[in-house]
Amino acid sequence: MHPQLAHHQDTEDTGEPFYGYGRPLTVRGVGPSLVRRLASEVRAGVPTAIAVIGPRGAGRTTFLRRAAAFASASGVTVLTGRGSPSEQQSTCGVALQLASALPDAERPADLEQALTAPPRRSVLVEGFSQALLRAARRRPLALAVDDVQWADPHSLDVLCAVLRRMRSTRLTVMISMTGTAPDVPASCTELLTLVCSPPVRGHVVRLDPPPPPAVPAQRTAQLARSRRTGAAPRPRGNGLPTRQRPRPGSTPPTAAPDRTADLTWGMAPEPLALLRGMAACRDLLPVPLVSALVGLEETSTVSALRALRAAGLVTSDQPPRLTGLVNPERVLSAMDDADRQALYEQAAELGHQAALQDEALADLLLRARPSGAPWVSGTLRRVAAACRARGEHRRAVRCLARALQEPLPADEHARLLVELGTAGCLTDPDAADRFLVQALHGTGRHGGTWNRPTAADLLLARGDAVAARHALAAAYPAARDDEQERAALLALHWFAENARLDESGLEGILSDMPALPAVPQDPSGLAAAAWQAATVGQDAARARNLGLAALDFPLRGLPLYPRLFACRALGVTDEVDAAHTGLSAALAEARRRQMPPLVGLALLFSCELHLRCGDIGRAARDLAMARIEMPISAWHPTMAPAVQALEVRIRVARDQLDAAENIAYLDCPVGGEQRYSWPQLLFARGVLRLAQGRPQEAAAELRECGRWLLARGWTSPGLMAWRPVRAIAHACSGESAEAARLLAEEQRLAARWATPSALGTVDLISGLLAEGDPAVRLLECAVQRLRVSPAADLYVLALAQLASARDRLGERDSSCSLQAEAAQLAAGLGHTLMHDRLRTDR
Repeated sequence: MHPQLAHHQDTEDTGEPFYGYGRPLTVRGVGPSLVRRLASEVRAGVPTAIAVIGPRGAGRTTFLRRAAAFASASGVTVLTGRGSPSEQQSTCGVALQLASALPDAERPADLEQALTAPPRRSVLVEGFSQALLRAARRRPLALAVDDVQWADPHSLDVLCAVLRRMRSTRLTVMISMTGTAPDVPASCTELLTLVCSPPVRGHVVRLDPPPPPAVPAQRTAQLARSRRTGAAPRPRGNGLPTRQRPRPGSTPPTAAPDRTADLTWGMAPEPLALLRGMAACRDLLPVPLVSALVGLEETSTVSALRALRAAGLVTSDQPPRLTGLVNPERVLSAMDDADRQALYEQAAELGHQAALQDEALADLLLRARPSGAPWVSGTLRRVAAACRARGEHRRAVRCLARALQEPLPADEHARLLVELGTAGCLTDPDAADRFLVQALHGTGRHGGTWNRPTAADLLLARGDAVAARHALAAAYPAARDDEQERAALLALHWFAENARLDESGLEGILSDMPALPAVPQDPSGLAAAAWQAATVGQDAARARNLGLAALDFPLRGLPLYPRLFACRALGVTDEVDAAHTGLSAALAEARRRQMPPLVGLALLFSCELHLRCGDIGRAARDLAMARIEMPISAWHPTMAPAVQALEVRIRVARDQLDAAENIAYLDCPVGGEQRYSWPQLLFARGVLRLAQGRPQEAAAELRECGRWLLARGWTSPGLMAWRPVRAIAHACSGESAEAARLLAEEQRLAARWATPSALGTVDLISGLLAEGDPAVRLLECAVQRLRVSPAADLYVLALAQLASARDRLGERDSSCSLQAEAAQLAAGLGHTLMHDRLRTDR
């Protein structure tokens, strides 16, 4: 090992070496004054950082272990961690290794709960970094992380945060990584930059690869004779691995826990080749095929098997298998990367010829280099689909990412990007969105499905309207050869535009896209026109007809996002039966396509529709199913308020006001206030405050809700009854004039919209705020209108209020029958708050 230091080159020959494991850590090529300085800094707890960089076999791990042992012997608390490829997709894997060594009182709060249901990435990084920094302020502390290039992104962020804030602590950070500084893996660039930055003033130790083994004297003499005589030197071996002959006085390498190094020490080339072949194939191929793979003849295979059985590496039963003493990864780690990947590639080709199952072939292909064979991508995509059906989304992403490395036609490449974006939305949503944006820039149709509209469909369903808007504006001109696709892209772009509430900043820049046609002919355009009519609130019949026309088209091959909004528009127009049918069909199709964002959105819209109908039990069921299909971490941040709003309204209906308040006022993700889901949450907060008996706060929330909606020109009384509820809040606060103004405005809009729900709601609220005979007349009218509307909860409320009004007028018998009917209906709806109050009134 010939280490060199990137900085502080010194030629002094006196100093103090590190001591570790009973031996001094001599660092040749590094000035002893620097060694002495490092030793004194570590012992004194002065904040410092050391980055050890070198290729494999250069001694990085040994250097780090001895440095850590020296720090421990100097009274420094040492926390160790190690990155590995298997944990690269985990959450805070290396950071958890470091924090686990801390005392219980110093670990991050609620560690296990945070890892089982991870919060935002910034919260996790802050928790781990603060815990480590607090510990370093109490006592000298050293962090030693080996193979940091394999650390997960969260842990890399934790290390970077620690390096930025370590100046006021007694912390030493020691990391090792592969590479030759400054050429290091991309994931380590920021770490190395921080180590070399002036605030940290760290040290970078560069280790050279080990020198090649010396040529034995006998071999040197043979080569000299060949040069004198002109004869070719006598070849050694037959292309198989040469025997690992122990030199006199040498000892086997340090034994690993699996004893692989001990048991293969001195092994002949034929058994070693067969062992490597079996390690690569992992019992997937029979021994005769494995021996053919590594180039062994039948007689050599028999003798090699005998030797492996004698060494305890292969079982004696049939077919032979590797024993528990063998670690396949360690067996193959001695091979060059190119040779190892070629072995996997040949094994996969042989398995394909032997009709191996797809799952087994995928295990080999994931480790092999791209071959360009036409069967590879199909095999990996089939395995990915099976994995997604079983819920193994990370393996599905690995298979699709590997398939993407194969040379593919443009259309199939775009389709693969769509599949990768679909599978990755549950594991790495941001990366999944990037794949979908790439697919939007692809071309053509594959298997009867448009790639570009499907990618936009998924982007919009997950909530990333900004990325979808920009990508659709770029993709629309490229679809000049297919008018149907252009129409679908235009409608999807309209939905992306329509999802924005705030038109300031860069998002407000208008794109060069045509307007929707006045009379759309395609299903996506019809759905967009239906939702536009539903929000404006001028013609309910037109919105209903457009929505029904959009649902008349078959589902297969069409985008589902517009169809879901067509169903939503039908719900706003009281056409709930058709809306329920359309949502059920769209949900089944989304599940058939294995597209979780569309499944989750369909369930959220179904939950909203059940709330519109007052069916709290079914609404809660759909919301719970949506959380299973799409956890909150999988949604785009702009969708979080929509999920919160539905949960709050369900909790209020079930009289769980404390739980509803905790949910309603969670921190809103960045950007969440700029989408349609934000007024939904404001409305839910207003309903909650009114149920809590805080009318002034309710009026403020509902005023903000109305401001957002009116800014977009969404005046429809069928969207959200924010004016009537706000009128109640003002009336409870003694502001009768403002309540009357809001009710008059709602009456005007409801008369124009002319649905039973809108008209009945105005009559109901007006009756609640009136007294005497006028109140009875208004409530009787509300009961008649709401009886034929889908708003069952409002019908129950109208019955209860009519019963109370008649009771005040002395009509006891009529009041009791109405009260009993209302209580029975409320119990069937699962409306706990209303049911309990009705039962109390009785």
